[in-house]
Amino acid sequence: MTDLEPDDVRALADLGFLALSRGLGVEAEAIFEALRAVRPGEEAPLIGLGLVRLAAGEFDRAVAQFRAAPKTDAALTFLGIALLRQGALAEARRVLETVAAAGEGGPADLARQTLAEIG
Repeated sequence: MTDLEPDDVRALADLGFLALSRGLGVEAEAIFEALRAVRPGEEAPLIGLGLVRLAAGEFDRAVAQFRAAPKTDAALTFLGIALLRQGALAEARRVLETVAAAGEGGPADLARQTLAEIG
């Protein structure tokens, strides 16, 4: 296994998210799978793989991926969004409300925005 410096991990994760944002799901998945192999407990590759599944419309797999990620506000927010897409509105609302109440900034703001959109 290859040891990566924290800056290398961040750079590769950024590259994976960039690939995904450009519609390159296969490439993003390969990057996130490689990161997961060298840093199995790290949040970014697990969230990245969940987002790959979400973008592909594989909502059950996205939910499973986000459930496997560390329980951070970011992972929980994306879990809520995946649950919403899966049709599990009540559970999605509970997860998003928990994150929204937890604080300010990125994930909490996204959770509040998503809650506002679903009413």
